[in-house]
Amino acid sequence: MRIINLLFAMFSGTALWAAPSYQIFGLGNLGGPATAYAISNNGVVVGTSANVQGDYRGFVWNGGSLIELAGLPGSTQQYASGVNNAGTIAGSANGAAVQWRNGVPETIGQGESNAMAINESGQVAGMQNGQAFRTAGGQVQFLGTLAGGNWASAYGINTAGEVAGYGDTASGNMIGFVSSGGRLTPIGTLGGSSSYAMALNDAGQVVGHAARANGHLEAFLYLNGSMTGLGTLGGMSSYAYGINRGGAVVGSSSVAGNANMAAFLYSNGQMRNLNDLVAPNSGWEITGAYGINDNGQIVGTGLYNGEQMAVLLNPIAQPPLLSGFEPAAVANVPEPGTVGLLVAGLTCIAFGRWRRNQE
Repeated sequence: MRIINLLFAMFSGTALWAAPSYQIFGLGNLGGPATAYAISNNGVVVGTSANVQGDYRGFVWNGGSLIELAGLPGSTQQYASGVNNAGTIAGSANGAAVQWRNGVPETIGQGESNAMAINESGQVAGMQNGQAFRTAGGQVQFLGTLAGGNWASAYGINTAGEVAGYGDTASGNMIGFVSSGGRLTPIGTLGGSSSYAMALNDAGQVVGHAARANGHLEAFLYLNGSMTGLGTLGGMSSYAYGINRGGAVVGSSSVAGNANMAAFLYSNGQMRNLNDLVAPNSGWEITGAYGINDNGQIVGTGLYNGEQMAVLLNPIAQPPLLSGFEPAAVANVPEPGTVGLLVAGLTCIAFGRWRRNQE
């Protein structure tokens, strides 16, 4: 009986190690390429898809099929980029910042603008007339530009109303910033000439991508004046677009050979290819991840049979380890093929010894 229990534990461990971490769902498109950009903590997804005519349309998904968002009168191009738990959506329509409440679009302020993010209290952040802005009490608050610059846009906003984004400087280079006391503070680079801040969480962690001295962009995590490069998936460049309250980061990276892009998840100090975290026979190639909520759900874009669609990745709850086995035993996991060969060999040895003991 002891040897049977041992064999069962070995096979169970193999299944656990080889199991995918995420289940992938194709959300479809509106007739052309589609990308999901944001997901609320209650699972509502928003993004943008081309239609069969080639026009871009914002969409919302809450189970079922994608629902095209209504446009402003005469608008042909709409984009949805942020959503909060109340279901209010931020985006743009024909060059005007828009928020959708209960599916009805409302313009924000006046002039050329876009809305890129929204927080739980309904504050919207983006760009209006060349300046970064956020809203408060339904009114636009202009945050200006970086010193010497002519243009800036916010791309993320947290619960406290702090924003992150990027703008040009007197040198003409784009530099990432965070807001503090209504002022924009540049966050620097990774040794190159430019940086782009794309999102931030309530802890003040900022993510985006910045240039190295060699000119290649690399995903970064910034906090309290310190910027750390997150590496790549083997290629030259990587780009971070989203972060959740727990500090998990998503984005995309070139892979070895730089021929393709792959979505990544960065957590616990490690960047992992999301394609390695779903079932190997899924048929999907996940090329970009743009949003992650506090439950770990990830949204982005991928290819299935050559068609680009919005995707949702749900974390899969892993079964607990058997009693008496330490979690540290799976800290350094060999490749599934290696584990399989090891288990098969040990099984043959153990079974042979058991048979001899019975003779």
